[in-house]
Amino acid sequence: MALGCVALGIAAASAIATADNARPTQPLPHPSATTSAAPASTALANDRILKSLVTVEVGGRTTGVGVVLEGDGRLLTSLTAVGPTDLADVRYSDGHVVHTRAGHKDAILDLALLVPLSGRYTTGLLASEQDPMTVELRTATLASGRPSLVAAKLKARIDAHAKDGTSLSGAWELDRTPPSGAPLLDPDGRALGIAGHACRNVDGSGAAGTSQRQPDAGTACSDVTVVIPILSIRMFLARTPSNAVSPAPWLGINGTPDVLNGIRGVRVQAVAPRSPAERGGLHTTTDMIVVADGQPLDTPERLAEIVSKHAVGDTLKLSVFAGGRYREVDVTLQASP
Repeated sequence: MALGCVALGIAAASAIATADNARPTQPLPHPSATTSAAPASTALANDRILKSLVTVEVGGRTTGVGVVLEGDGRLLTSLTAVGPTDLADVRYSDGHVVHTRAGHKDAILDLALLVPLSGRYTTGLLASEQDPMTVELRTATLASGRPSLVAAKLKARIDAHAKDGTSLSGAWELDRTPPSGAPLLDPDGRALGIAGHACRNVDGSGAAGTSQRQPDAGTACSDVTVVIPILSIRMFLARTPSNAVSPAPWLGINGTPDVLNGIRGVRVQAVAPRSPAERGGLHTTTDMIVVADGQPLDTPERLAEIVSKHAVGDTLKLSVFAGGRYREVDVTLQASP
């Protein structure tokens, strides 16, 4: 899709996440509303924002910043940060690293949606409805390899184009150059856009923003970091392929409801080869799963429901009854084959 303008729009946007996945959260406190008597409020707000940010790593090298979509778990970043590959690692605020694949990309907008292949981190950012020209702004920078928050200002509009020649006239620059994929934040910690890359238009004398000609794919690219607005991000997410979702967790058994000596559970009827169940030592016929994650079981459907609330790589704690005895089994879930 050709984008006529990358200027920061002020259209109302309820959330960065798609409507089906977004969950409302309490707004973060406005910095000006925080008094010296309650410094913990600002610290708490900043901590939540930083938990929503990841570093993007390709080939062991940090290439940019990504934003977790609130209540969704997928990550939005700049396509520049991902590069030509579809695979990247993301490092969360607690240091945990997860492999991802690019489920959706847009070279014109310089956007990429990363799908985690394991783990579940859903604390993310919502979109802002505020006018970026009238509020205090912040963005993220990388300090010692980790995102940190710094003040930012809109610098100027510039004429720019995508690398394929699509005109992006009216794009905004910031007064600092944030890393690829870094969000622009309003005072409430909501996202106004993210940092992406475009090509600055120049005339024959090299002056920026004075050329009236339409750039084409052969136009030289003088790289410039611009802000991709929420409106464009929402359009990008609306076109996300249906298969750009995290893999479903898998236990690897067939079971049936059973009652033995008044004890209810799910009798293991079959165990798939090389499955988490097999690696966890579950046995066909003799084993009856009576508790999963501390919750009593009476049907296979209930067990499937509990499994579905986990992510690939999570540990599922089971209580198994066999031969008149109970034993505890920890199973590491893997992606469904």
